[in-house]
Amino acid sequence: MKDNDPMRAFAALLETVGVGILTTIGEDGYPRSRWMTAATIAREHGYLYCVSVAGTRKVRDLEKNDKVEWSIQSPSLDQVVQLQGRAVCMDNPQLKAEVLEALGSNLENFWRVNPDPRKLIVIETAIEKIKLYKPMENLITEKELAE
Repeated sequence: MKDNDPMRAFAALLETVGVGILTTIGEDGYPRSRWMTAATIAREHGYLYCVSVAGTRKVRDLEKNDKVEWSIQSPSLDQVVQLQGRAVCMDNPQLKAEVLEALGSNLENFWRVNPDPRKLIVIETAIEKIKLYKPMENLITEKELAE
């Protein structure tokens, strides 16, 4: 029997691809999507982390509306995980260190564009709802996470 648990599929996909599409709501009310390198931290079940730079459009979007959606897909598109939640921008040195360690070498391009680590912030998404799509099996499994 195949495993159709959305959280396990999410963890496996993120481990494999390391990136997802983060969608915020812009000041004009329209969605704004961008590719982000993302990771989880073992001690924080139900959270997804990425980094950005203070003052960017996505940070401004999150200051006005903390609702976000992430999409993570397999390279073959046979699995897609979408999660919804609320995101907060954090400037916590210990959390930054943990997230940077979890993201590892996947930030090479980020550092080329944003060389000043003092401007780095962590975006923490608290996952509220998660869906696993398996298009080839015509399967959708949804799960709400307890707060």
